[in-house]
Amino acid sequence: MSILRRIPAFFKTIRFRLTLWYSGILVVLMLVLLVGINLAMVGNRSTFTQPPPGFPGDVPSWRQTLTEDRDRNLTNLRNYSLIGVGAILIVGAVGGYVISGMMLKPIDRVSSLASRISHTNLSERINHEGPQDEVKRLADAFDDMLGRLDTAFQSQQRFIQDASHELKTPIATAQTNIEVLEMDQTATLEDYKHTTEIVKRSLDRLNFLSHGLLLLSQGSQPHNGWAEIDLKSLIDEVVTEAQPAATSAGVSLEAADMPQSLKAKGDAIGIKQVITNLVDNGIKYNRPQGTVRVSARTEGPSAVVEVRDTGLGIAAAEQQHIFDRFYRVDKSRSRSQGGSGLGLAIVKKIVEEHGGTVSVESNPGQGSTFRVILPLQR
Repeated sequence: MSILRRIPAFFKTIRFRLTLWYSGILVVLMLVLLVGINLAMVGNRSTFTQPPPGFPGDVPSWRQTLTEDRDRNLTNLRNYSLIGVGAILIVGAVGGYVISGMMLKPIDRVSSLASRISHTNLSERINHEGPQDEVKRLADAFDDMLGRLDTAFQSQQRFIQDASHELKTPIATAQTNIEVLEMDQTATLEDYKHTTEIVKRSLDRLNFLSHGLLLLSQGSQPHNGWAEIDLKSLIDEVVTEAQPAATSAGVSLEAADMPQSLKAKGDAIGIKQVITNLVDNGIKYNRPQGTVRVSARTEGPSAVVEVRDTGLGIAAAEQQHIFDRFYRVDKSRSRSQGGSGLGLAIVKKIVEEHGGTVSVESNPGQGSTFRVILPLQR
């Protein structure tokens, strides 16, 4: 290991190793060619029996003269071949070094950009132009990764800002009412009771927000505690529990006729929260004398749970965002009714953890239908 540490960094680079490979291959090819030529020349060596045409026949030792001339030519061939091998080795090494540098330039750009990247400049990109080769795919993959990181950081920043704002609202409400009560020298017992109710509601809202944020921040939960869920019984239970809130809002809440053997596998508490959140939304954002209807059926290998309301409806431009954290279609109405903007985000997370999907069909003024698809218990 100590020997490797003493090796200069240049000799450890891919560029240097590629140059060695180029040069080594050229040397091997030239040596093979040189040996082949020399073997061919030696194999064609023959004994002269008579002088070649035009050679004076009376010249003594003509055979020796021709042999020496041939040997001299072979020696010159070997020397020139060795010189050519050396020249090709030098040219190949220089050319290989230059070409490998050109080929590895995008990788150097990736390395340089990666060393400069932080959460403040994730908008930078390599934007490599070239053929669809390995280097192009590497540069494009790195750009895609930066794009995903940029989106994730922006989403995290928005989440922190929204969470801070949502948590600050009930705290400010409670603090303001307490300060007003402290400054009122003529406050009565009823005033204290009224302020206590406001503080209690603020604390309940804080508790709900903290529970929702904790649920959304958790990763996928293990399936060890999953069991068979009777969806019909679960829906009947949710409808019964939500009936007082529906009556108070002047909304009719009902469960449709459903098959008895409608089973799914999962976390019963989580699935109940999904249906509860959807029913709660249907009640809150409905019109007086409106209706909320919950139904379930089977479609192939899946169970389909639908919550249909006759409420205000959702515009098409809003539908793609309603499952985002803290997103509200009508912000003023949501706040006045205690909405946190986390209900549908929690629904999506729980459903996807169960291997299902959630979607919405809605038109402004015509109500909405939320559809949850879950795998059936086999």
